[in-house]
Amino acid sequence: MLLKEYEPEQHALYDDAAKRLGIQFWEKIGYSCHENPDPYGIDLIVEGKDRSFYCEVEIRLAWKGPTFPFPTLMLPLRKKKFAKDKCMFMVINRGQTHAMMVHAKDVLASPTVENANERVTEGERFFDIPLEATQLIPLLAKVV
Repeated sequence: MLLKEYEPEQHALYDDAAKRLGIQFWEKIGYSCHENPDPYGIDLIVEGKDRSFYCEVEIRLAWKGPTFPFPTLMLPLRKKKFAKDKCMFMVINRGQTHAMMVHAKDVLASPTVENANERVTEGERFFDIPLEATQLIPLLAKVV
């Protein structure tokens, strides 16, 4: 299986923004959220409402606008290491206005497929998650 090579310039451009948006989202709905001090661990630690869990965040440049344009949500199989019982995955659109959220149990229950993309043209595997298992989140909406 091929894996996408680490791209420090892409990480520098989008990692902080994704984490900031994730923190803002969780805090907006009443949780305490902070960046994981382990640089190789899952992105965010979320606590509150008698719960504690994790959140892995990423910005998906191919998703433009508020409507998710793909028939399924694909997450790289390499992120399986984060798919623990208490983990959410948040995929944020290019404009940073909307996100797709999915629980780790739904990720792990999904089939895997090979999907060619602009960075890895063959061999990389992804979880192929049905949209019914996800939730579309407007990140700019105010909580009432």
